[in-house]
Amino acid sequence: MNRKHLVLIPLVLFFAVLFCSPVHFLTIRDGGGSGLARYSLRGGEEFAVRYIHSVQKTPVIEVFRLDFRQGIELRETVYHDFGAGLPFLVEEGAVFSSGNGKYRISGIRKPLGDIVFRVGRFADYQLLIRGREIPFTTFEKPGRSLRLSGERRPYLLSLFY
Repeated sequence: MNRKHLVLIPLVLFFAVLFCSPVHFLTIRDGGGSGLARYSLRGGEEFAVRYIHSVQKTPVIEVFRLDFRQGIELRETVYHDFGAGLPFLVEEGAVFSSGNGKYRISGIRKPLGDIVFRVGRFADYQLLIRGREIPFTTFEKPGRSLRLSGERRPYLLSLFY
């Protein structure tokens, strides 16, 4: 074997591993299962969904992270008012705090699998990801459902999303 092959083999192996390594995606599908959007996420990166609570008419933010063993995991809930349908009891390991006019339950590690949302007519659902605010109506009409799920795909495919 000549020197060219000795240099070329590790280089080819490096790029093969790089392009085949899995990348995590948040995938959004419509009610029929058709893909509408896909966002690549770095390990441990969080995203959130903000909406207007149907009873209290105040904003609620739910923070999630992808866990590929169990799907999407709820990590935190932030809201501005107590009322019907808003959490007030914390589960084991979670912490309730308040300040600056907000109530926060953090330290939640609740596996949810996929999450299905109905695009609200008045709730103004928005996906918060990497500093962007994307209304759910960008993906689907009000009254229709959206399924958020986690996927793993080869790195090479992440170059196209």
